[in-house]
Amino acid sequence: MFKKILFIAMITVFSTSLMAQSTQQKISDKVTVTFPGKPEETQLPNGTSGSVFTYKKDSTLSMIAMAIDLSQAGLTADLIQSLGDSFWDQMIGGITQQMQGATLTKSEKGTFKGQKSLYMEIDGANSSDDKFKGKKAYGYVFFIGANMHQLLYMSAAKDAKPSDAQPFFDNVKVDM
Repeated sequence: MFKKILFIAMITVFSTSLMAQSTQQKISDKVTVTFPGKPEETQLPNGTSGSVFTYKKDSTLSMIAMAIDLSQAGLTADLIQSLGDSFWDQMIGGITQQMQGATLTKSEKGTFKGQKSLYMEIDGANSSDDKFKGKKAYGYVFFIGANMHQLLYMSAAKDAKPSDAQPFFDNVKVDM
């Protein structure tokens, strides 16, 4: 009987310690992301309002979440809304120009957590950018007002697939 109680107690302590390691990070006033551990925060350059949060499990896996206030660039929620799909098309063009040889293998306009979004799959096999080189990435971009939010799951695993990123995306909370 004592061994059963000890076993149950050990399982409970072990499970609790695993769950306690995850970190909820508020990336904007409406979006909270749960990372498997504590992410590193980087401020955006040139006085841009926003932050980038990066969690690196090791050199093979990282998760990135960022929020940028684009109102400083003159964009408003109404303007973003009025541009419709052409805004996403312009964004795709800008993203592909910055990937240095990585390939955007999928881009899909849809919704994420009730917000209009762009879903992307990126293959970095031919990228010269260390951030993408040899990796696969899966991510969402969405707006709340003039705040752009981006979530990116990057893996160097040869057999990486979109379903690997799903737990990361599932743990994003949007408060409206």
